[in-house]
Amino acid sequence: MREAVQNWVAACQDCGSRKAKPKAVVSPLRSVRTGDLCDRWAIDVAGPLPVTAGGNRYVIAAVEYTTRYAVATAVSERTAKAIARFLMDKVVFVYGPMREIMMDGAMEFGSKATAELLELMQVKQSTQVPYRPKLLGLVERFHRTWKDIVSLCVDEGQDDWDDFLPSALYAYNSSRHSTHGFQPNELMMGRKLRTPAELLRRSRVTHPHSTLQEYHEVLLQDLSKARELASVALQKEQARQAMYYNQWNVRNGSEFRPG
Repeated sequence: MREAVQNWVAACQDCGSRKAKPKAVVSPLRSVRTGDLCDRWAIDVAGPLPVTAGGNRYVIAAVEYTTRYAVATAVSERTAKAIARFLMDKVVFVYGPMREIMMDGAMEFGSKATAELLELMQVKQSTQVPYRPKLLGLVERFHRTWKDIVSLCVDEGQDDWDDFLPSALYAYNSSRHSTHGFQPNELMMGRKLRTPAELLRRSRVTHPHSTLQEYHEVLLQDLSKARELASVALQKEQARQAMYYNQWNVRNGSEFRPG
């Protein structure tokens, strides 16, 4: 009897035509242009997390779009002052001012202090909007990555995760990124980060270049070639992701025809 009722309800034409859920219109995925090196950064705050022995509860992170290089720090409060200090100390004073910064609509990002800082540096602020929820996907994915790494090291009380954040950051920036195929540190700094295993194989200091001028010339050549290859790989990966996303998610609006 139960099966017969279910079949009858499923075959009801009135129910199917009147109670069907409308399909939402989903626009095609469009990739964000990376720009030149350090032109565009994305910033986001993760937390609240378990309070550490040092009183930290949040992690502020910024990811550079071209190289996927990440910068992060643990803080005790999620305030505009903490974010402004992070931007200046960890990003601007190290890598120079950016041209554009991506952030969500959180209150601390829209504060007067943050707005004045960005205006002072003449930085364009792009805020995540409802119809582009994946705008900050790059930095949000980094948050998931460092959490996965740190989760393997923390104690049962989870009050020491901030001790392992620098290690997770090192591991991320020294690993081959799936998007462009290079280490983020290699594209940002011009050299690969050494791992402990590599240090064990080398017993003395190496001298690959005779002069500083020679090193400078080789560095510029290597950086130019690496960034060119990374740009091509990045475009291919963005096209692949867009094709896969659009194939399974994009729904166009209804098409009306005469009659």
